[in-house]
Amino acid sequence: MEQAAFYLLKSAAWLAGFTLLYLLFLRKERFFMLKRIYLLSGVVLSLLLPLVTLHYRVELPAPLLQETQRMTSVLPLSSAATARIAEESDPLLWFMIFYAAGILFLLGRTLKYLFSVYRTVRSGPVNREGDALLVRTEKYASAFSFFNYVFINPSLSGREVREILNHEMVHLRQKHWFDLLLVEVMSLMQWMNPFAWICSALVRQNHEHLADEVALQQTSDPAGYRAALLNQVFSARLISLSNSFNFSFNTNRFEMMKKKNYSPYRKLKLLLVLPLTVIMLFAFAEPVYNHSDGRGSIEAAGPRNLIKDIQGTVVKEDGTPLPGVTVNVSGTSLSVTTDESGRFYFSDLPSYVAIMFTASGYQPVSLTAESAHGATVTMKADERYALMGSISQGRLVTIDGQITDLSLEEATLKLGKDFGKSVYLDPAAAKTKYGDKGEKGAFEVTSRSKAKESGVFLPYPRKDEDDFPTFRGESYLAFADWVEERAKYPAEAAAKGLSGWARMNYTVETNGSVSQVNPSPDTDPLFAAELTRVMKSSPRWKSPENKDANEPFNSEILIRFQLPDRVSNGVVYIMVDEMPEFPGGDAALFKWLYETIKYPAEAKEKGIQGKVILRFIVTSEGKVENVSVVRGVDPLLDNEAVRAMNLCPEWIPGKMKGKPVNIYYSVPISFALK
Repeated sequence: MEQAAFYLLKSAAWLAGFTLLYLLFLRKERFFMLKRIYLLSGVVLSLLLPLVTLHYRVELPAPLLQETQRMTSVLPLSSAATARIAEESDPLLWFMIFYAAGILFLLGRTLKYLFSVYRTVRSGPVNREGDALLVRTEKYASAFSFFNYVFINPSLSGREVREILNHEMVHLRQKHWFDLLLVEVMSLMQWMNPFAWICSALVRQNHEHLADEVALQQTSDPAGYRAALLNQVFSARLISLSNSFNFSFNTNRFEMMKKKNYSPYRKLKLLLVLPLTVIMLFAFAEPVYNHSDGRGSIEAAGPRNLIKDIQGTVVKEDGTPLPGVTVNVSGTSLSVTTDESGRFYFSDLPSYVAIMFTASGYQPVSLTAESAHGATVTMKADERYALMGSISQGRLVTIDGQITDLSLEEATLKLGKDFGKSVYLDPAAAKTKYGDKGEKGAFEVTSRSKAKESGVFLPYPRKDEDDFPTFRGESYLAFADWVEERAKYPAEAAAKGLSGWARMNYTVETNGSVSQVNPSPDTDPLFAAELTRVMKSSPRWKSPENKDANEPFNSEILIRFQLPDRVSNGVVYIMVDEMPEFPGGDAALFKWLYETIKYPAEAKEKGIQGKVILRFIVTSEGKVENVSVVRGVDPLLDNEAVRAMNLCPEWIPGKMKGKPVNIYYSVPISFALK
């Protein structure tokens, strides 16, 4: 909506410029055909040139806008998130409603007049006079032409009819109706712009000068022609799409009939349009900020050598597929689960990032994204890793109210993308509801189809590439790049020396539009306003190839605004050239966690389990600091995970341009009851 309003503003300014130049320098000139070309070109260019934006470079010494993470995390769309809350009154929205109402009113009035003319043609006698169709009617006092129809009052004398036809035929032969149609469209689009109406009147005035010029050359009685014009002076013009014989009758029109000679050099005034165009283009030019770091160049942090499609298969030692394996991108909360065939899929990951494979009773495996692409990953059975084992062993599982003999993992795989949600009942509640079958607790699974029958919306479980909307033919992750390229460092923020992270949530609607753009509470308002501006100007997304997944899609992007003089002093990165590593790799990390974490007794008694995702900083010295919970399960498990991670030994620090730096890192920790 903001784009449409800004387009109208620029279009109005362009039209005002062309019209003012005409009024000041061209209005009294006699090269009428060139003036016609100028006016029509001005109208067309005022509609097209607002789409052209020049850019100029601005050198700034400090700000650096840096996109921090290519792997934008997907936020599950809960049923509560689907409810649309009425937005606060938006002045721009009301302006656009008022603008549209004006267009509808003027369009309705024009259609009313057109229908009146149509009825006149249908009801009255129509005679052909050369190329024109002559309509004699008492309904209109003034003569006028409308496309190839000429309307004349029967009270006019034969001499007056002859002079009027002589005049109106010029309008027909020069196809002035095309000009009128164009300016009518322009007037409807810019009905709030006074220069639109002035330009429309100037086009019609020039039409009369063109017709007068030719008609006076063809008539044998110039005085009679002027007399016929004078006799029509008190009649009114009918509609904007017609050429009226008496339009713009004044002394200037008579003077234009008399003037004959003029210097051809006066046509050079038309060249004034060139400086006007240059001025207008630069008036609406947009800056491109070049943020220098003191060496005259700048480099965005974070590599761009992305692997578009990463897919592979996880198998057991005997080569059979291993479903239900958690495949996590190290350092992020991005993870998937292998399907019944043991397959997994990611898109747009840096080639060097580590991918961690964990499963119940199997040794974890870690590979780089480049190595994992197309690989068959073999996982070795190891009971020492039972901490990450089955979360539903021995517990009752129901699907849509029906008791099954499946585990929760098996039920999840069976339902596939029809899986909606699961609710855990502790042993006491499960036994009360299901008897002895529920003595160890129960999982009540609801399918999406069943929930839909009850009028409850459950989000589609997006997993495959076809389940996600695409942005400009690429993965949804490309949206972060697009925003980064267009965002500008707010001048006020730069002046205040502000920098930091900006986390923006957004929703891609089913029609491809981006809505509900909201910053996280810790995002600075200046950064949030700039990113909101860019994100709301997003082009339409393409719906998922899988039509079943065409639902509102929630996601987020994380953008970093950073001042260069702080890059080497306490800055925390998200993506770097070399990621930090636990001594011995991810497998060693998970082994250490297994040995360190103590399952809280109270959590065991209550049957609490699930995956806790931690976020922390690995400093340039390799220390683990600022451990926090990104996605928790219960305070009992969350606190234990944080306690253990705070005991973590030193890591091999990450590096940026060969230097150790601070970097955010995420680790998933699964708590599961045997």
